[in-house]
Amino acid sequence: MSAKIAAGPASATPAWLGAAAPGRDLMRFGLAIAIAAAFSIVQVFVIPRRVDVSTYGHYRLFLVYTGYIGLLHFGLVDGLFVRWAGRSAGAVRREWRTAVGWLLLMEGAILAAAISAAFLTPDPVTRTFIVALGATTLCANVSALESFALQAVGDFKGAGRVAVATPGLFVAFVSLVPVHGLVALLSLYVAATAMGTLYGAIRILRHVPSGAEVEDDDSPTVYGAIATGLPVMGANLAAGMAQSVDRLLVSASTPIAGFALYGFASTVAAAANAATQALSRVALSHAARRPSEERATFLGGFLDFIGVGCGVAMLAEPLFEHLVAAYLPAYAAALPIVRAITIGVPFWIATHVVLVGTLQSNGLVRRQFALEVCGVVFVAALCSVAIARHALLWQVAGAATGGAVLAFIVGTQLVRRAVPSARHLNTVRFSAASALQAAALLVAMVTSDAWMHQTLAYLALSLAPTAYLAARARQQPW
Repeated sequence: MSAKIAAGPASATPAWLGAAAPGRDLMRFGLAIAIAAAFSIVQVFVIPRRVDVSTYGHYRLFLVYTGYIGLLHFGLVDGLFVRWAGRSAGAVRREWRTAVGWLLLMEGAILAAAISAAFLTPDPVTRTFIVALGATTLCANVSALESFALQAVGDFKGAGRVAVATPGLFVAFVSLVPVHGLVALLSLYVAATAMGTLYGAIRILRHVPSGAEVEDDDSPTVYGAIATGLPVMGANLAAGMAQSVDRLLVSASTPIAGFALYGFASTVAAAANAATQALSRVALSHAARRPSEERATFLGGFLDFIGVGCGVAMLAEPLFEHLVAAYLPAYAAALPIVRAITIGVPFWIATHVVLVGTLQSNGLVRRQFALEVCGVVFVAALCSVAIARHALLWQVAGAATGGAVLAFIVGTQLVRRAVPSARHLNTVRFSAASALQAAALLVAMVTSDAWMHQTLAYLALSLAPTAYLAARARQQPW
């Protein structure tokens, strides 16, 4: 976050930003992201029943690489979000027209290059990957620009609908259209992404009347936006790598059928990423408009909220495992991996919402990047050791969780040193409660085979720490 945004006083915040109501925006955007995450979970039970294990493995590998397509806007989208935060809706809409033209030129050139490369590729699977990645790059980056524009003007309801559109349409397409292999599956994915992007454009164009007053400000330049956005994009890239480097290592060292199991289990991480997106965007949008000495305290309040949300979400783990064993027996071997990933989720979310948010809202982008790089190094090192020792896949996932916890511990110290007001962040309370919730889940899962008994056991064992965090969360002025 630039110094320009960080310096904005709370009193100057326009009413349409909703700066006094982060809870309202969190409910609006959070509900939409929760629905999007639910669609991702639904895919777990739909797609594997329609394609073979190998095809599903290739699809999961495709999703890993789509996490890096944000690189191909070269920081333009991030730079524009930094510019737009705090500006009027009319100004954002006016500049969005110019910005989307730049982006279409950039991404259109990448798509053309992908199609050209596909003609030179003899392997049909690789050819399908290249074209699908090129098309998804264009649609996803334009959609990101639309979502950022809507968030900048305080339209979290519209941004939420953009987030829901693609996964919702994809689930509908896969459910209704016969899928016969990877080409059909990826074609439906690209179609859903394109339609979600089209909805975002319509939402922006209808958001403000054409005669709305706009600010008399200098027009943005593509070079200026990229120069501003590159540091933010670098930090976002490191964040994505920290959360997916374990999958990259597994994909390089495991046959595609084995990676299919790991990718199946990584659906938990996808849901965590959705939660992180909802929380971080709302938290950062409101924190940046508070006095600098209040931002760390405000963001620290999200620790209790994250702990409660993760504790409640873990209630669904026994039922999820029961459904997988009943309807997708070929993927039952992935369930230990799911558990290993699940217990690290609270620490990933807290790192990127609270710690990274504190640094970014105070304009400390370099330290933000350093924190994200630490996460990449920790996860890559621990997972590499596990793979080198021929560990089981659930142990590799456990190593990734260990890296997440270590990144949270080191990141806490880094933030406290960089931001004096962050010294009062109560990360110990959060860490202890999350550890108790994780222990409760593991104990519940090994003490019974009946999912209902497991759920009740987890509820009883985790009630105290979750209720304590809930009581603390209620004290937040949201």
